[in-house]
Parts: sequence; C-alpha cells; structure tokens
Amino acid sequence: KALREEIKVRREAEEKLAYLANYDALTGLPNRRLFQQIFSRSLREAEAGKRMLAVLYLDLDGFKEVNDTYGHEKGDAVLEESARRLRRSVRNIDTVSRMGGDEFVLLLPDIEDDEAVEQACERILGEIRRPFPLDENVTVHLTASIGVSLFPRDSQDEDSLLTGADQAMYRIKRGSKDHYSYTRTP
Repeated sequence: KALREEIKVRREAEEKLAYLANYDALTGLPNRRLFQQIFSRSLREAEAGKRMLAVLYLDLDGFKEVNDTYGHEKGDAVLEESARRLRRSVRNIDTVSRMGGDEFVLLLPDIEDDEAVEQACERILGEIRRPFPLDENVTVHLTASIGVSLFPRDSQDEDSLLTGADQAMYRIKRGSKDHYSYTRTP
C-alpha cells in the first residue's frame, strides 16, 4: 500500500513537471516551448494543404502602468483575464500562447483571406478594450498592439514569420497603439 502511494505521488509530480515544461503557470496557455512545437506542426500542415496561416504577435498597451500602480498581484489578474479573453476571441483550432510578460502569440491556421485576419484582430482588440475590474473600486482600461505575419505571403519559415509579426507589432506600439499591422501591406 505504501508503494502504491509513493508511485502515485511520483506520477503526480512528473505530470506537474511536464505541465510546467509546456504551459505558462499563470495563464495555463501554451508557453514558448510548446508554442514552437505547435507552430512547427501548423506550418507543415499549412504548407502541405497549401493553406494560409496567420501569426499574430500581441502586446498589451498600458500593462506596465497597471503593475507599477496596483502591484504584481493585480497585474497577474489582468494577465489571466487577458488570456481568457484571447481564447474567447478565436476559433477552437487557433492557438493562443504566452511568450512572457504581457506578450502573446496567436496562430490562426486555415485562414481564408485578409478579411478573416482583420475580423479576428478586431475581435481581439475589442475584447482587450473592455474594462478590467481589479476590485469593486478600481477598473483599468487597456488596449493591444498586434503585428501580423502571413504564411506563405510574408515568409515560409517560422523565424521570419515570428520576427515579422514582432516587428509589425512594435511599429504599432511606437505609433497609435490599439491597432494591428501586417508585416507587409496586403
């Protein structure tokens, strides 16, 4: 009986380690490591099926001020809620992952055209614009900046797609924020 209990405890510990190796502990989203695996598979499938794949690199605008003003506990609550909102904004076949801090990457396979990408971006931006209640007296308002890279139009490799989306996101952050931008103009 003691041996069974020890095996059970060991198995639970191994499962927890496996989870932490692949998922963000705060949001439960795939982490950078699992994202890379999903991205590689999704890119191969898009290539084989001659389908378009969108990579969206998202950064929360104004998040640093939330952390600085209200503390990391409230900041973590905003990140958790942001993750829920992002998951609600996309289809079941899409992937939402947390890269770290307030940066997220979304993979949207089987995208038909630019209009479908733009609709997804508008849904995401709308969800992030909704107020974030921190407690009964405090509500914060955030926006997001999104950079978009498309396979095969912008690139055929993972690094270039991710870098392109990241650079497009930073163009938005330096400008008006609360919008999205393509790596290349459609």
